[in-house]
Amino acid sequence: MPTKLLTLSLISDITSRINSQEDLDTLLGEIMGITRDVLQTEGSSLLLYDKENDQLVFNTTSGLKEESLAHLTVPRGKGIAGMVLETLKPEIVNDAANDPRIFKAIDQKVGYVTRNLLCVPMIAQGEVQGVLEAVNSLDNRDFNNNDIKILKYLSNLAAIAVKNRLLIDNLNLRANELNCLFQISQALANIQSSDEFMDLAVKTISEVLQVDRVCLNFEKIEKKGLPRSKSKGFSDQIHDEDVEVLLFADKADWMFKGFKIITANSPQGIQLTHKGLFQHSLILFPILKNKEWLGSLVVSDKTSRTRFDEMDIRILRTLTNQVGEAYTALQVKIQSERLKNIDRDMQVAAMIQKHSLPIIPKQYSLLEFDTYYQASREIGGDFYDMVVHGKDEVSVIIADVSGKGTPAALFMEFSKTVLQQEVSKTTSTSEALFNANQILQDKSGFLMFVTAMLVRINMTKKELTYSSAGHNMQIIYRKKHHKIQHLSGKGQPMGIGNCEFSEHTVSYLPGDLLVLYTDGVTEAMNMKEELFSEERLESVILSHINDPPEVVRQAILQKVSEFVGEAEPHDDLSLFIIRLN
Repeated sequence: MPTKLLTLSLISDITSRINSQEDLDTLLGEIMGITRDVLQTEGSSLLLYDKENDQLVFNTTSGLKEESLAHLTVPRGKGIAGMVLETLKPEIVNDAANDPRIFKAIDQKVGYVTRNLLCVPMIAQGEVQGVLEAVNSLDNRDFNNNDIKILKYLSNLAAIAVKNRLLIDNLNLRANELNCLFQISQALANIQSSDEFMDLAVKTISEVLQVDRVCLNFEKIEKKGLPRSKSKGFSDQIHDEDVEVLLFADKADWMFKGFKIITANSPQGIQLTHKGLFQHSLILFPILKNKEWLGSLVVSDKTSRTRFDEMDIRILRTLTNQVGEAYTALQVKIQSERLKNIDRDMQVAAMIQKHSLPIIPKQYSLLEFDTYYQASREIGGDFYDMVVHGKDEVSVIIADVSGKGTPAALFMEFSKTVLQQEVSKTTSTSEALFNANQILQDKSGFLMFVTAMLVRINMTKKELTYSSAGHNMQIIYRKKHHKIQHLSGKGQPMGIGNCEFSEHTVSYLPGDLLVLYTDGVTEAMNMKEELFSEERLESVILSHINDPPEVVRQAILQKVSEFVGEAEPHDDLSLFIIRLN
């Protein structure tokens, strides 16, 4: 039975099937099915590269003994797959029974007989993602170089799809973490009493993690008037001495690890389930300060009835840290009515925020860049970003979050993560803004909004495709005509309601200059409460049209500084300057 020909129709169908999968497991399963179908083999397997342990893991198989193979590992250099990981060169084996390179322990373990196989590396953007194998041709034919070419094509598609899916999953995880952190921080800003704090912390953890039971407990209370514990879903029995001994007798063994999971079938779990504390799984987190035990967070029974996974643990760890810090701060607030360490906290937050902004290269392919960000307070809400789609195409973003201070900074981080995720997923600037807007509304309820300008630059076509989410007009200087034009589009700020965003495409010529900015530039105010204005900004640009982006940026900042003089800045200021070559 010959290998299927890779017709244009088949290639289109394969690409569509791979790109349509929403989760990693389904994506890998689709790749396996396609590999078997195209190469006409009994089975196929995809071994993902575990960089930390420098080994391959049987993540997904098709047509083989899936359950037996699942999560088996292959060391670097061992067997055909390990050799391909080592050399990054494809291998053909047509007589597996007599080939000493075959890792026969795998066949013996799962009771499978490998007659022949193909194996190729999966590489995306210079990074090894794993290896792809096709096993046992259906008609007992020998594999050949044409089969290798086909499998390499499939592995290239698979590597890119896997890398992108892992990136999206990581971005989703980060977005969820930031969402949780923001909700706690926003709520704490308006807390007036310790009772309100405890109620809110338990309620937020319950809603964010989708769990039936939560107990927040503090043991070391320095000031009177602070409640010791608050729970939801647990009976008073959780505070019984016998129960506390069961939960925390071994806390010295796990408190610095950061958490402990108790399952229903473990010795501790059996006793605790008999006492009615949980049914499926329970997780404990210590609340520490300076490595000293302050209290604990106990969470049990997800409403989905699934076990706690890595994402749950990361979110809970973030929340536990925030709750511990917030509770300590609340003790100080009750004593002094003010937090004495706001300055220090803001300086740390400003440093974190500064390092959270991406490092934009001075040059990428034909483009030259320069960026600048300055918060009006210690931390702010402006941000910029760049997403690389390929060697000849990038997207640049500049955005401005409503408000100032900590809420704006946290919403900025969340918005930046969401925008980066959505821009990476689609070629349409309007669709990226639309999807980001949906997420900001659905996941947050922040009562905040963000304006943004998104520009996708295609260096091959010499085109700019852009959409605006309520952002101020941006500037493009046309070198040929020595003229400034403005980029603007229909669309309201993201986060305040459903909205369609218009999309526009314009051509550019080498030497043109794109200047993206926030209104902190044009609305910079002097002592007379006069604005710097678009006219002054354009005048500076026209005076430096042949200079590198760095010089243009320096000139703009110098003119703004001279204009503002001794006046205090009232808004964040950001610039993203791109020379289009």
